Amino acid sequence: MLRKFARYTILFFIPVLIGCVTVELLTRKLQMRYIPISETLKAQKDEIEIMALGSSQMKDALNPEWLSRPGINLAAGNQHHNTDFKLYQGLKDRLPSLNTIIMELSYAHLELAPNKSEFWKNNIYYEYYDVNCFERTAWAMDRLIYFSNPTYYSDALYKHFIVDSKQSNFNAFGFDKNNFNGLFSKLGYDPDKIAVSDFKIISRKNDDLFRSNSTHLTEMLNQFEKDGIRVILVTIPTYFTYLEKRNPVILKRRDSMLTEIKKKFNNVTILDLEEDSLRFGVKDYINHNHLNPDGARKFTSEINKLLHN
Repeated sequence: MLRKFARYTILFFIPVLIGCVTVELLTRKLQMRYIPISETLKAQKDEIEIMALGSSQMKDALNPEWLSRPGINLAAGNQHHNTDFKLYQGLKDRLPSLNTIIMELSYAHLELAPNKSEFWKNNIYYEYYDVNCFERTAWAMDRLIYFSNPTYYSDALYKHFIVDSKQSNFNAFGFDKNNFNGLFSKLGYDPDKIAVSDFKIISRKNDDLFRSNSTHLTEMLNQFEKDGIRVILVTIPTYFTYLEKRNPVILKRRDSMLTEIKKKFNNVTILDLEEDSLRFGVKDYINHNHLNPDGARKFTSEINKLLHN
């Protein structure tokens, strides 16, 4: 009786195991920017001088291919300063030429909750960058990509293999040169239509998060200074519709933080492009607060000017 039960149990779980392995393998065939980034980190580890960190705004704004010095962009969607710092700490000893950090302090960055220790992208960082961001001992299952976020990857698999949605064009640095499709392109870059379109923006201040995030940012900058790292702290361009809806209180204390940083840290340069509507126009954006590759070329050019100074 027991043998029969064991046999049926094994027969039940074999298809489940095959299914799990199949979806994991298919997930790894998706176009993911982390794969070329991983390969470049390995191939150019001795030459990389610049590391960019931040959220999706930084991810879309800076293409290391256009930098005048060897660099890598590790920014990613929903990535906060605490994960930025973990990536830096996990990689700095492997990058002997690293001397510059580019990081963002966008409008409401200090009002956002930091990433949790089980942030789903930690699996990606562990598998592709070999950096443990879990704040615990990692184990084999932490290298699985699909099961880090089944809902997200099920949708990605459906779009890739069934719907055949638009294909990305990642260069060797994980920058998508085809990243033009978005709200603004759908609206034909029409300023009038864009002006009445909806978008998300943080409008409620959070005193506790601001204090804790400001403290953590200061600790990061202290460590960069101790390590002899130059820091370029940037505010990334946003379209005027986004600028108009910012909460003045959130904006004022973010700007006050930038002022205090400038006074305290000699190794930090501030590059404030958030309100730059002269160099960045409607056709430089994907949506209200993300640049497309044309905008990224202009943004990267501004970074190069600082690198040459």
